Amino acid sequence: MDREKLSGNVKLVKIDDIDTDQIFHQSLLTIHNPEEIKPHIFGNLQGFERFGEENHQNKILIVGKNFGKGSTRQQAVTGFLSHGIKAIVGESFGPIYYNNAVNGGLLLIEAPRISAFTITEQDTIEIDFVNAVITNMNTGEKIDCNPVPNPVLDIINAGGLLELGKGAGK
Repeated sequence: MDREKLSGNVKLVKIDDIDTDQIFHQSLLTIHNPEEIKPHIFGNLQGFERFGEENHQNKILIVGKNFGKGSTRQQAVTGFLSHGIKAIVGESFGPIYYNNAVNGGLLLIEAPRISAFTITEQDTIEIDFVNAVITNMNTGEKIDCNPVPNPVLDIINAGGLLELGKGAGK
């Protein structure tokens, strides 16, 4: 990932308060293989039950506020990684989910005004890490996002905290 900018097509799931059970149902917690987790993502979220069967490679997921609230459920991170999601942009994230995502190598971007941002699934957005700005490349509209700390970018670029740790001993 470029440390200055990231761009991708959009997938909208602009719903507030999505918990980890809606991302990956508790009845499936015995599944640990990423490819077996993948088809079940959002399987418990009304209106998005087929999300896991769709192709989301290289997309940027746009969500509402308090995304990932609730329990520590690693499958709720692994599933998005197995889909090839580049990043998730939301107004806010559950703190446990945020930490699990970053440690697992999934980039989360907080953009407090993302719900007011005019965007469709036909749009491409660009996230400028240096200036903390998100641009709709189709319309030119821009909004601010919270800066992503360099240590977080280091973890994401390494592929997760464990991968970063492996590189530290070299």
